Amino acid sequence: MISIVICHRNILFLQKIKDSIKNTIGVPYELHIVDNSTGQYSIFEAYNLGVSMSQYPIICFTHEDIIFHTPNWGVHVVDHLKDETIGMIGVIGGNVFPKSPSPWWSDQILNDHLVNNIQHWENSSPSTNYQKIISQDSNEIITKQYNNPTQKNVVDAVVLDGLWFCIRKELFDIEDIKFDESTFKGFHCYDSDISLQVKQYLRVCVVFNVLIEHFQQGSINKSWFESVLALNRKWRNKLPVFAKSIDKNKYLEYEWETLRTFVYWMESNGYEEKEIKNLILEISSLLLINKQSKQIAAQLINRAKYGKNISRIINKVYKLI
Repeated sequence: MISIVICHRNILFLQKIKDSIKNTIGVPYELHIVDNSTGQYSIFEAYNLGVSMSQYPIICFTHEDIIFHTPNWGVHVVDHLKDETIGMIGVIGGNVFPKSPSPWWSDQILNDHLVNNIQHWENSSPSTNYQKIISQDSNEIITKQYNNPTQKNVVDAVVLDGLWFCIRKELFDIEDIKFDESTFKGFHCYDSDISLQVKQYLRVCVVFNVLIEHFQQGSINKSWFESVLALNRKWRNKLPVFAKSIDKNKYLEYEWETLRTFVYWMESNGYEEKEIKNLILEISSLLLINKQSKQIAAQLINRAKYGKNISRIINKVYKLI
């Protein structure tokens, strides 16, 4: 019933997930391991290969550094996708995706971080109100992450995290649904991009009755920034996208705060001042300003006009920071 596609790079993780699937899935399945141990494929290429090999009506794309805690989780997957309005499910995602460059966990002013998993962190974990520490030592913290404002088993989202997600195979028969190896070359944003593609046709949902343990955490690097910017430019004319009702006044504050966060990340990752200025000008030209967003917008626009150091003086004088 379920085809499972894994882009393989680590033999120790691979054996663990194979055993976990066998012991927990509870339905017939086939496993397609795309050997990427030498890095010959991007994640987009690897997953497209997996699609071409898959025979069952549901395709599950998964990282290899996970195990399943839910017995018969495959039964839940099949049951969820009996709903013909749902095209894609996962266990982590966001229900708002802005016009500003952003990952799925964009600022929480509007976006609910829909999460249900067990996560391993190196040294420290993010400070959030939706996770509980299970164990910790000097090298690792393990947390249970759970955030579900609706308390329903199925919650509509816009984009899903690539840790684990399942898609109806029939959707890949649609010409414009595929892992976009033309736009993207690496290992980032495949999840957000395919979510936005599916969202054009059917619902994208986070489900809360499948529990997964994830042994590694993602990282933000130059490749990640390039992919996020490519994603933003590809989808800009169709953004923002919402999977819930929103406060229109808060929406603009959310956009500007998301842009400010992205600029801060760029600065922390060695981007040149000119690149940061250009991005602020590019995105701010697309955004309106209201009472809630005025202060943040002024900070960023001053940054684009005058640069980091002078803008900090101006912002202090006008009490913008």
